[in-house]
Amino acid sequence: MMLTALHIRDFAIIDELELSLGPGLNVMTGETGAGKTIIVEALKLVMGERADSSAIRAGSGKAAVTAIFDASSVKGTLRQALSDAGVDLSGDIIVHRVVAEGGRGRISVNGVPVTGAMLKNFAEHLVDVSSQHEHQILLDPAEHASIVDSFGGHEELFASYRESHTSWSMVSAELEKLRADELTAKERLDYLRFQARELEAAALKEGEEEKIEVERNLIKHAVVLEEKSRLAEGLLYGESGSALEEVDRAIELLTQCAGLDPSALSWKEALGRARAEIEEVARELAGYAEKLDSNPERLEELEERLHLIRSLAKKHGGSASSCMKRLREFKAEIAAIDSYDEVVAEKEESLAEAASKRRAAAAALSAARKKAGEGLGRAVSAELLSLGMGKVGFEAKITKRAEERWDDSGPELVEFLFSPNPGEPMRPLAKIASGGELSRVMLAVKSALSGRAQLAATSVFDEVDSGIGGAVAEVVGKKLKEVAKSRQVICITHLPQVAVHGDLHMRIAKRVEGGRTVASMERLSDEGRVDEIARMLGGRRITEKTLEHAREMLLSVRGASR
Repeated sequence: MMLTALHIRDFAIIDELELSLGPGLNVMTGETGAGKTIIVEALKLVMGERADSSAIRAGSGKAAVTAIFDASSVKGTLRQALSDAGVDLSGDIIVHRVVAEGGRGRISVNGVPVTGAMLKNFAEHLVDVSSQHEHQILLDPAEHASIVDSFGGHEELFASYRESHTSWSMVSAELEKLRADELTAKERLDYLRFQARELEAAALKEGEEEKIEVERNLIKHAVVLEEKSRLAEGLLYGESGSALEEVDRAIELLTQCAGLDPSALSWKEALGRARAEIEEVARELAGYAEKLDSNPERLEELEERLHLIRSLAKKHGGSASSCMKRLREFKAEIAAIDSYDEVVAEKEESLAEAASKRRAAAAALSAARKKAGEGLGRAVSAELLSLGMGKVGFEAKITKRAEERWDDSGPELVEFLFSPNPGEPMRPLAKIASGGELSRVMLAVKSALSGRAQLAATSVFDEVDSGIGGAVAEVVGKKLKEVAKSRQVICITHLPQVAVHGDLHMRIAKRVEGGRTVASMERLSDEGRVDEIARMLGGRRITEKTLEHAREMLLSVRGASR
């Protein structure tokens, strides 16, 4: 898997540029300011780096970068991540990114829209950039542990430790919160018990308020109700000339009519039924009036009960139902607080178990890191020796930390130490390495990791040969060539000793068209390479002797590679 093409449009001084790349070592050269680093910045965009609209070419509304990767051998984590995102892997991987003014833009992989975070996750498996700025990784001890882990190939041990550390952290935070809340909870217990006792004593029932309202209304209006109901009963039944007497007279008359006309019989029967209804109503009115009682003691009792129900309802949600629900909640919280000590004890037991698992995972990781750190130190020292740095010292120092200081990175601190000269003590790499030394240490580390770690498909070296020259530059070129045997390497260089080792050589130049600066890219032929190497050797004055020197350098490299 490798980067086969990169298309850039309206980015910085690039109007439109297309690069076709091949396997092995791809070198890019050009005069200072020609735009070599801009190409790396464009490549970083399709790796998920933060977009900056100021990089859009003046006069254009947007910039676009497209990278095409050969996807024939995509596998493992990258294949799974792309598949989860819905990306079709039947052909190449085409990453397209547009940066627009105002921070707007879009990203897609094989036409599927993705986020910047998703793209960055994919890109970790596709391209790895080493530049002078990327040397910060070597200067930052926080990154050193991951380099040792990559060298040792024990990412699973690290993942196991990190999982156990996360679990321990969560349980620890829960226990800390329980302990912090314990005093407050127990202070709340008296309040909860008072509220629960008050609700239990009230013994509220569903629908009780409505029943009390009905009874209270009867007692309040008992006198009026009795008077009117007795009057109604008299009109229907009890008085002379009542409704019942009049109905009886009507029935007698209809009985006489029925003797003459049988059809009147149905009316008589209907009135008979009405008479029975009237008699029943009158009887019920008499009973109703008898039961009515304007009892002031009972009325006061009902008023007090109604006041209690309504005050509790107002306090606990508006109804008797809400009061009963709150009572259940109070009882549950009281039970939880009463068992607080047991809950804390259970959480302490869980924490002890999580700590035990974390210790076991930490021990396995530490043992692996110790072995890998020693191996990395030897491997990088050997690589530095081959890079012309002599018997320099390089060591991955691993310092065990107190258990309470363990974090996501592991149970120890890992820091790279360096001694540039024999006999000098090892000191932190960040404090003593020069720019040129850092360039070679970075290359040595990448070379040591090659074939061991799951590195990205393509490695980009952006002027990592800065600060070196002569014989050392020749060694760096050979080392890059060696690394390129197992992966695609793209190297931006200003050194002819490095450039001659390229399997493919591209020259970046800039020119002025219509009053504007434009960058261009040319894939060099054999003769073109001679001219470019000569330019790198002799500057603007290229003599026949310089050209001959360039041919000799190229022939020497070709002969050595046969």
